[in-house]
Amino acid sequence: MAATLGSPGPAFGPDMENGLYRISDGGQNWIQLNCGFVNSRVVSVRISPSNPDVAVVGIEGGFPSFTGSGASRYYPGGIFRTEEAGQNWTRVTIGPDDERNGFVIMHMTTGSQPQLITFGANHSDTSQNLGLLRSRDMGVTWELFAPNLRTIDVATFGLSSDGNTIYVNESDNYSSWVSRDAGVNWSQGPILQVNGPIAVSPADSNLVIFGSPGNIRRSTDGLSSMKVVLTTPITIREIVFSPSHPNVVYAESDGYFLYRSDDAGLS
Repeated sequence: MAATLGSPGPAFGPDMENGLYRISDGGQNWIQLNCGFVNSRVVSVRISPSNPDVAVVGIEGGFPSFTGSGASRYYPGGIFRTEEAGQNWTRVTIGPDDERNGFVIMHMTTGSQPQLITFGANHSDTSQNLGLLRSRDMGVTWELFAPNLRTIDVATFGLSSDGNTIYVNESDNYSSWVSRDAGVNWSQGPILQVNGPIAVSPADSNLVIFGSPGNIRRSTDGLSSMKVVLTTPITIREIVFSPSHPNVVYAESDGYFLYRSDDAGLS
């Protein structure tokens, strides 16, 4: 499955191309899967490792950027789930103001019973944030945790493969919030110019690679210190470790550039 990202807007219509798509023939044809969505701005997708028919998506609520009919309407966000390979979607009710939130980042832990962790955010009014959410049943039910971080403006967060270590990047704060007990207790780290995507090694929860204005930085001690490993004028948008080859790391930037490291981010 793949999402095409556009402004919040209707999920259906003769000219509606945004939303979620599925492919089953090796790349020849894509089928749109918006049945049941209330908004075409799909921002995260996770598929069950044990059953590919089960998937969970996050949708970001907001006002559209287009003009004309429907331009003044608020299109709600939410978390949606399917057990039919995307043929039909059911909205999962989480809590107050969940339709005013976006769920841009959704991580999944490893193991036979993976957890989903996301952050419900309303960047226009953080008082409406749902905050950090965890699901232990592939999106059927969700629990809110880390209430002390609920109303901060979270830009990104990173997660260890077992879900016990969580690094949260607060917008324009340049340090990080860190928990090593699955979100029960938190501490704020030193200012290391953390201001971009965060990736945690699947082999070592202390090995963290993160984006900063003008470069990529690497920490081997859980964001207590760091080293600049790549300098680039282009904004880094995403950093990902290969789950099967932990020494392989990818960084994607504006301008359709892709960087690769084969030594766990050293070069």
